[in-house]
Amino acid sequence: MLIEGQFPIAASREALMVHLFDAGLMASCLPGCEKLEAIDADSYRAVVVISMAGIKARFNLQVAITRRDEHNVWAVTRGDEGGKASNLQADSQVNLEDAAEGTQVRYRSEVSVTGRLGRFALGMMKKKAQSMGDEFAVNLQRKLEQVGAAAAAPAHEGH
Repeated sequence: MLIEGQFPIAASREALMVHLFDAGLMASCLPGCEKLEAIDADSYRAVVVISMAGIKARFNLQVAITRRDEHNVWAVTRGDEGGKASNLQADSQVNLEDAAEGTQVRYRSEVSVTGRLGRFALGMMKKKAQSMGDEFAVNLQRKLEQVGAAAAAPAHEGH
């Protein structure tokens, strides 16, 4: 299933690109993320909980950055629930473009879910993924505002 969307972020493209690889910041923005740790510069391990229609699934995920340039990041995410009840695979691209108020973020993921969660109707799965994307965008904007405010605060104290 194809999941795609876009949202503006009030940060420069260069600053946002740095934040995208900050595991702690990303974990705090991703709905249901219990743990996200960098293994190296291009691979991460995550635990994400997804609740849908009364079912809660905890996925152990491996994320590999397969390519990156100054505007784009391509990644492959693979993982499963304990006991192999459901499997998830996503091929994703994030594109960052300069915009008047900062950066326009566009994302596109081809997601495959098999097993018990894979039995849900495509429309329900897509709606859940879209709501998680929307919540991530709001959380990211809020966190970057806090980081910006925290970085600017010491400069104002001395005046």
